[in-house]
Amino acid sequence: MNALIIGSGFGLYGYLPSIFHVSKKIYLNRRYKKIFSTRSELEKYSKKIIWYLDQNKIIDNIDYIVVAKRPQEQSKIIKKILEKKNNLKHIFLEKPIDINPKKSISFLNYLKKKKINYSFGFIFKYLGWYKSMKIKLTKNQNFEIIWQIDKKKKYNNHWKYSLTQGGGLVKFYGIHFIELFFSLNLVNIKKNIISKNCWKIVVSDNKNNFVNLIIKFAKKNNFFIKHNKKNIINSMNPFLKKITNKKTDPRSAILKKYINTNLKGFKKVSNINLQFINFCEKIEKTNV
Repeated sequence: MNALIIGSGFGLYGYLPSIFHVSKKIYLNRRYKKIFSTRSELEKYSKKIIWYLDQNKIIDNIDYIVVAKRPQEQSKIIKKILEKKNNLKHIFLEKPIDINPKKSISFLNYLKKKKINYSFGFIFKYLGWYKSMKIKLTKNQNFEIIWQIDKKKKYNNHWKYSLTQGGGLVKFYGIHFIELFFSLNLVNIKKNIISKNCWKIVVSDNKNNFVNLIIKFAKKNNFFIKHNKKNIINSMNPFLKKITNKKTDPRSAILKKYINTNLKGFKKVSNINLQFINFCEKIEKTNV
């Protein structure tokens, strides 16, 4: 199978190592070559890379696509590609889906109309603590989760922090947990306070299980989980490993599991639906 990766950031250091094992050829835009050369840990993947200049000339060779671009760009990119090729086996997209729920719903409806297999990069469900949490959510259980994120000053104008561009604590960082809540039926919103630098939310299910989540910008990265007031996770981030640019990103191993799940048999697997988008919108608009 041949893959096309669109995105010179997480597309290279996150997805390239993740799809290498299932790809015969991996097509990358020649513009990414300079960035690629600065990441020595990626050199071992070069033997399968085909550098291209004109996407139109290689699109017929592609079986599946990875798009790791800004929210407002990915729907435009995919629509342009599907004008040329509508028999792709799978499209891997990133979250947020688009800059707001209305545009997200429009994009999902478009993909449904095109009968395209697609999925978005929600990967918490492949982590050990998520699986443990899912098992422990029996009845009358309480979880407290705190995620502190180092917001570096030099990145203050980055789109990940801009609400209008699909970023911010809830849309970019918190959306991982919104998907977690939705997948575990924790959809009763008991408390929800959203500010620029902190998001506090309490959700429950119909079995009297509660999750109290706090995500905030801080001076350093930390991630904690308590179950019934007992510490069970104490790490730098939800992925439980330090993320640097000196070695393979630890998220790649998790992405590999996600890739395998969605490419297996090329079954139509979509991890997002309109009900999820409506839940996202409800959280963004609710202050309790």
